[in-house]
Order: sequence, then structure tokens, then C-alpha cells
Amino acid sequence: MKPGPLVALVVVGLGITLAVCVAWARLHDDTPTAAVAEPLVPPATVSPSMAEKLPADEAETMPTYIGDRGIDGPASNASQGGAPAVVPVPSAKAVAALRESMENGDPRTPPLARSTNLREMPSAEELADPGLYQQYEMRQKQQVYASFVTAANRKIGELESLIEQGEAFGIDPEQLAEGQRKLDGLMAQRDQLLEQHPELVEPEAGQE
Repeated sequence: MKPGPLVALVVVGLGITLAVCVAWARLHDDTPTAAVAEPLVPPATVSPSMAEKLPADEAETMPTYIGDRGIDGPASNASQGGAPAVVPVPSAKAVAALRESMENGDPRTPPLARSTNLREMPSAEELADPGLYQQYEMRQKQQVYASFVTAANRKIGELESLIEQGEAFGIDPEQLAEGQRKLDGLMAQRDQLLEQHPELVEPEAGQE
């Protein structure tokens, strides 16, 4: 084969190869590129150093972020300074128990001693002698009176304590007035009995 036709074939082959490369490049240029996801912008945060540069009114209301958790600014902690002391509030259960005690008495209080618990049977001599039997009856009454005075003094102390607690807890004034009426009535009965029987007056502490 002569050199002329061989050179022509080489030139034609190079032309075809170049055409294929150009077509391939155009094909890639026409293909849409994948959208690049924009990075998420985190919410604006204020560090402690940045908060110091803000005005006082903005720094107090702007929260400080550490990582992904926010910390309240100084405005939320304002109560740590000159806030008044918190007054303890009694529980509803304690107030209800106090009201019940004022209305119906404390269930833990022992009842007044009954005469049947103190009464002793008269002897045969007392049954046979009217004078001795009368003395026996007087003794029994004195024991009942003394038992009443002792129990009344204990109950009066409890009512006074309940009324004082009720005033401190803010119990309804009508209930306080009812408790005061019970206290006054019990004190009147005790004082009347002591006036009629002064021998029942209990000696004060330190006296015999």
C-alpha cells in the first residue's frame, strides 16, 4: 500500500475520535448537576462573653446557650437578691385536721372519766348506817367532780392551742368563734364547780 492512502486513513480515524470526545463532553455539560444542600444555620446564640458586651436591658432578657441547652439570663434569678422570704403555707390536710379538732374535738383525747369507773361499792356498815352511807355518797361525788376538773383543765389547754393555731393558719373566723364559745363554756362550768367546791382547786406547780 502506498503512503498516500495510509495517511488519509489515519487522519479520518483521528477526526472520528475527536468528534466522539466532543460529543461526550457536551453530553456531560447538558446533565443537571446535583443540588448542593445548604448547611443548616443554627439559631443565633449568645455566649457569656457576648452577653457582657450587650446593653444591660438586652443582656438580662437574652438567654445564654451552652451546646444545645439554653440557660436563663440574670432576669430569672432576680429573686436571689432582695426578694422577701417565703412564708410557709400549711398543707390542706393540716388545716382540715385543725378544723375537725375545733369542731368535734381531738379523737386522741381520752373521754371524761365516768362515775362507774370511779364508784366503789359501799360496805355493809355504810349500807346499814344512813349517816355513813351519806358520807359514802359525798366521797363519790367529790371523786367525780375532781375527775371533771382534771379533764376540763386538759381540754381547755387543747382548745386554747387549737384556737392559736387556727388564727395562725387563717381558719374561717366563724369556726374560730365557735371554738372560742366552746372554750368559754367549758371554763365557765369548771369555774362554777370550783367556786362551789374550793377543795377541788389543784395546787399550782411548786405548791403543796
